[in-house]
Amino acid sequence: MKIWKLLSCVTAVTFSVSAMAVSVEENTPFAALQWTFGAESVKPDVVIGYRSVDVDSSGDVSGWQGSVSYRPEHGVDKLKLEGVTGDEDIQYTYGGGYSLQHHKPLVSAGINGSYLTAGADYVIGSHKIEPYVGLTTLSGYDVPREPVAQQSNNNPNPQTVVNIDKRQTAVNNNLQVQHFPEFRDCNC
Repeated sequence: MKIWKLLSCVTAVTFSVSAMAVSVEENTPFAALQWTFGAESVKPDVVIGYRSVDVDSSGDVSGWQGSVSYRPEHGVDKLKLEGVTGDEDIQYTYGGGYSLQHHKPLVSAGINGSYLTAGADYVIGSHKIEPYVGLTTLSGYDVPREPVAQQSNNNPNPQTVVNIDKRQTAVNNNLQVQHFPEFRDCNC
């Protein structure tokens, strides 16, 4: 029972913190050159893809990306759909897809930094792991700022004291002195 209470509290805090954050959606087409370890060729695979993520004011990044890879001697190879999570500098990818060269499904995991990528694809059924490193057009993300409250046109300097005309406002100084002994009537 204590575990369920703990999990519900953690969930509530997580959602309340993420609800307070401001986020910006980033939609980015990208390209990459990836060298696969153990491949017959030294030529890199060409990857074309699209990434859609939300970047919030705390720097957290989450979303998805889809990509297609092309092997120079073999043609179109991998179709992948991956989740993206991380922060503005480093994002982790995880997901799956299909290898047209092996005619088998695959699972994928990777990491992206500023213009660099690395990861591995595991081709299911072939029991083959294909690690890769590469260069990408994806870089870090700009973190959005928290919104600033708009200033009133009547009072452009919020630290300015607003004087009240006491002739039009009834003020009971006796109650103020009774409940707030530090009160002094300044007659302003």
